[in-house]
Amino acid sequence: MKKGLLVIGDERINRKRPYVSFVKFTKYAKRFKSKKTLELKVINYAQLLSGELPAIESSFIKVVFFFPYKYWNRNIEIYQNGRIYGERDFGREFKSFFRKVKRAIARHYKGKEIEYLNPPDVCYLDRDKKASKDLLRKGKIPTPRTFRAFSFSDIEKLVNQGLNLYLKPRFGAMGKGITYIDGSGVTSNFLFRKGEVISRPYDFNWRFTRIKEKREFLGKLLKKGFICEEAIEPPAFRKRRFDFRVYVLFGNVIYFYAKTTGVKDYVTNWSQGGKIDRRKTILKTIPEEKLTLLKNLAKKAAVTLGLNFAGIDIIFSKDLKNAYVLEGNAFPGYEKGFDLMRCLLKSVVK
Repeated sequence: MKKGLLVIGDERINRKRPYVSFVKFTKYAKRFKSKKTLELKVINYAQLLSGELPAIESSFIKVVFFFPYKYWNRNIEIYQNGRIYGERDFGREFKSFFRKVKRAIARHYKGKEIEYLNPPDVCYLDRDKKASKDLLRKGKIPTPRTFRAFSFSDIEKLVNQGLNLYLKPRFGAMGKGITYIDGSGVTSNFLFRKGEVISRPYDFNWRFTRIKEKREFLGKLLKKGFICEEAIEPPAFRKRRFDFRVYVLFGNVIYFYAKTTGVKDYVTNWSQGGKIDRRKTILKTIPEEKLTLLKNLAKKAAVTLGLNFAGIDIIFSKDLKNAYVLEGNAFPGYEKGFDLMRCLLKSVVK
């Protein structure tokens, strides 16, 4: 009996950019199909939500989700009536979307055994930083401290205590919508013009600028449900600060690397100018016991978040004594230094 594999995703992120992870994975899956060992079906989210799901003979179906870029771009990441990137409504709508996805699959394949790579009930965590942090804390996994802040005065009190802070969108990714706050002022990669927070209509190179109208700007972000988090001072190597991305697949670390940026920069996301330490020079400077801690922490975080496949972001304190999980990604992407999609497929179809 062939194994059933249903792959759901979009071939393109937008008109110009192909979704490399999806393209790679389906390419490899079709090779397995040609060996007559796999009953492969590939559809997009529009087909799924309209009820156009394919018939699958196998009584057992594995389902692999890729990020729903077209739905996200057309229905969630839109800026109207004062809406800004990563605000509360982003998360409500994303969670609702995956509920619809789950119902559509269960209804169409009723009576069949369905196994998800990452269940739809937890896929929304990819964009919900608060829900993720709550789960990690319950699992006693260290994360940067968060603070209950509802006004500029709350932020001011924390800064006066000597704390440096990040104000992050609760429902965001790619280093977009990040604001850094310290005793010298407020810096953000949002724009602030005529009393309005402005989200940039693209994914890459959201440049950081100084915000003069601190009280008004921060007040607007806090009203949108943004998270106030302690800024961990990370270690640096050759004048570049760094943290780590660790890939966990079914409880095993399959690959990890250091992400770097300038010591005066604020995020290591490659989409915002960060670099990957492809020569692995940074890893050579980290004691072996710290790398073991890194991997064990990532594995525990993935299990706690309910993710079989995850990209876990971890940062060390400057002295390397402590490690903190920043977030877990349910849709970790293609990596040039490692064939992540080939590895993923082998695990899914074995």
